[in-house]
This record gives sequence, structure tokens and C-alpha cells, in this order.
Amino acid sequence: MSVEEKNRKICPDSVNENKDNPESYHDRRKRRGDRKDGWILKDISSFANLVPHLMTSRNSSAIYFKEKIDVSNFVKYVEAKNKELAINPVETPYGSIDKITYFNVFLAALVRLFTVKPHLNRFIASRRFYQRKKIELAFVAKKEFSEEGEETVIKKAFDRDETLWSIVSQLNKGIKIAKTEDTDDATDILNLFARFPKPIVHFAISFLDFLDSRGRYPDDLYNEDPMHASAVVTNLGSIGLKNVPYHHLYDRGTTSVFICLGEIHKDRVYNHETGEFLERDVVEISVTIDERISDGFYFINAINTFKEILDNPEALEEKLEHIPIDK
Repeated sequence: MSVEEKNRKICPDSVNENKDNPESYHDRRKRRGDRKDGWILKDISSFANLVPHLMTSRNSSAIYFKEKIDVSNFVKYVEAKNKELAINPVETPYGSIDKITYFNVFLAALVRLFTVKPHLNRFIASRRFYQRKKIELAFVAKKEFSEEGEETVIKKAFDRDETLWSIVSQLNKGIKIAKTEDTDDATDILNLFARFPKPIVHFAISFLDFLDSRGRYPDDLYNEDPMHASAVVTNLGSIGLKNVPYHHLYDRGTTSVFICLGEIHKDRVYNHETGEFLERDVVEISVTIDERISDGFYFINAINTFKEILDNPEALEEKLEHIPIDK
């Protein structure tokens, strides 16, 4: 099966559709109710519109699920690709790529998932539904791999037509900057807040929350704030954790999805076709999601789509074009 055919299998209703409709691609005209970080969604069912009034906070609306995924093809792809890259690196505007990791390919797969399943990229603000304009992923990186090593949050925004190479190159650049700089803007701001008396801190945060509810959160803070992202991803596999816990959502901000990723390891998996147990590479992920942004059937289809993407990682090297987004 060709890469194009695999992409059509993952997103059968979207690839190469609406070529002449610019609103179906990355941008559209601003209309009443839009925010700078999202388009307002008005074609929502009456019941769905009622839900944010019944469940008013993000964390109280959270649902949790865990999945163990067969990633044998994913592992083989990364290993084979690294051998290829060692001989022929890929050149990108952000630099040369001579190696890829499981984690940054996993993030590229998430970008593809949020592209073909746009409901995952929704958020609720002031009890209204919004479609996020970009796919924004936040994750933690340690400047030094030790218990005392300082942690820094990296947040990157991606377009919907990004390929594996553009995503990996941007991630590598962001990680390199985060690990080499002494401080970052977010740390400076937090250190400044920490020096103020508690009443002032409370007032400042309340005022920022008010601005956020009006879609006027300051850009400098927004660009660094992991609570304003499509998803926060924590790679617990980097510390050898195979069985991952669940993480709560934050009521502050607009992040609707939190993902914990475990360590890839060998396990026996039952094969329904042969009736035998086979040793396969697997990874456990836990997902916490704001259930108000879509419905259970959509979430189930999304996890099945994600499995298909991880099972066919070579398709990430090619663009998905003209992806429709929610109106």
C-alpha cells in the first residue's frame, strides 16, 4: 500500500477535498465571537450547547482512559529510519536531521491525529465552543537528566499540513534552545510573581483569567503557557515507567487533553487471527480529556485512528492536503 493510500485510509473523508474552499484549510475570515486562538463553533447541537452550563469546569468534566498499543511497526520504522538518516540526513529550514526519537515521532503522530480528528482540538471558554486555530503541543524537558535537573516547559505550534520532518526539526530546535538557555520567559515571569504578596498574586491571576475569558490573554504569556495548548504530553517512558498514571486537567486556560506516555517494552499480545500469544513492542498511554468537546463514539474512533497512524508512521513523511475543519 502506497503512502497516499495509507493517508486516505486514515482520513478517507478529508484528503484532497474542498480544494477550492479556503475556509476548509488553515484560515478563514474572522466572524463575531472568534478569539485570537480559536474560531467560535456555532453549529453545535442543542444538548451539546447545554452541557457547559451543567458541567462548568474542565476538570469536573474530565474522562479518563488507558490503552496499551502495539507499536512494533513504529519501532521498526524508527530504527530503520535512523540507519538511513545516519548516511543521508534530511535537510530542513531549521537544520539537518540525522536522527529521530520515539518521542518526537509520537508527537508528529499526535499532530496528524489532531488534524484528521479536529474535535480533539476544541476547547470550552466562557461556556462557548471553539476550534483552535493551530495544533499546539506542550511537554516538559529536563535541562539535565538527573533528580536535581531543572525542568522547562516547551510549547510548539504546528500547522495542519506539517510533515514528520518539519515537526521534528522544530522540536529539535525548541529542545536545544530550552536546554542551553539559562532561563526562559515563563520562568522569569513566575519568579517575578513569586516575589509579590499573596493577595497581589491572587488579583493578578484573577485578572489574567478574566482576560482569558474574553480571548485577550497576553501573547507573551500565551506563547509559553502549557495551559493554553491542544494537549500537554508527558513522556514518562524517559524515566523508565511502563505503567503510567492518569493526570488531571487544569481548569485554568484552554487545554482539553492531557496524555501520559510510558516506556516502549516487550509484552505478549494475543493474536485473534492465529489464536496465539506473540511477543510484540507495546506502549501504554493514559489520556485525560474534557468530555464536553465531543462524544464517546468520536473519542473511540480517534484512538483507533491513532493506532493506525502509529502502525503506518511512514505516512507522516507526506502532507495531508486540504483538511476540512469545523465551522
